[in-house]
Amino acid sequence: MIGPMRRRMGDGGQGLTLIELLVSIAVLGVLAGVAMPLVQVTVTRTRELELRRALRKVREGIDQFKAEYDKARTNARDARADFKKRVSVDRTGYPLSQDELVEAKILRRIPRDPVSPEGRWITRSFSDNPDSSLSDAKDVYDIRSASKAVALDGTTYDTW
Repeated sequence: MIGPMRRRMGDGGQGLTLIELLVSIAVLGVLAGVAMPLVQVTVTRTRELELRRALRKVREGIDQFKAEYDKARTNARDARADFKKRVSVDRTGYPLSQDELVEAKILRRIPRDPVSPEGRWITRSFSDNPDSSLSDAKDVYDIRSASKAVALDGTTYDTW
């Protein structure tokens, strides 16, 4: 066994044999096959984290809007002037639309839905049917994802 090795090394040939090349390609293929599902789970987990952050951000903005509106309704000293203009009898104090959060400078911008292909949110209003995907956009108290895809925990994103 030492003889053939010496001859091959002694010939000055530094290359690989065909069998060594095939074995190394097979090993790399197995490693890639094992790594791909891990990469897909990591990408999905990252999108889910982005969804949770975006939902928290918008929901906190809605709550802050309601608190500022309630201050303006009670004529508190620290009420903002732009909220005093919004006070009316037929409003509950929640924003009429997501855009009103930006207009009132509660949020800088409305984040995109990271799991929905079109990136839009479904709003929930007091007068809406809870199971409906349509909203009348009056007094928006919550948002949800438009995606019906299944999350890693087995729930659908539109129930988060």
